[in-house]
Amino acid sequence: MASEATIITLLGNQGDPVEYTVANGTAIPKGSLMVFDSSPQTAKISAADGNFFVGIAATEKKASDGIVKMSCITHCVADMVAGTGATTFGQPLKISGVNLTIDADDDTIANAAEVVGLSLETVADGDSGAVLVNV
Repeated sequence: MASEATIITLLGNQGDPVEYTVANGTAIPKGSLMVFDSSPQTAKISAADGNFFVGIAATEKKASDGIVKMSCITHCVADMVAGTGATTFGQPLKISGVNLTIDADDDTIANAAEVVGLSLETVADGDSGAVLVNV
């Protein structure tokens, strides 16, 4: 894949990792932005606007390797790639595609879980910048 996040600084208790169930047949690169897939507590790689962010993949997972549990980092500062749209200093960000973020544009309670973190830099489309993640 491409555009995975690069963790700059772990915060809290070593990034406050949370374990999620993942599909055995799926490859997940380290640094992938992970989102809810289904209940109970199952995650997958981000895909599009409307995904609910759960954290950043702490390790790499190869397809069909028998691993079905993965830790996701939930508290850190990480470099993330901007999708097509504004990524503005001080603004909350949301998923816009596979491992991509843009400024959050929905202020409803139902969509509050879309927020990935707070942008620490203004970034052009396709470039990367620091984001404060605290899920």
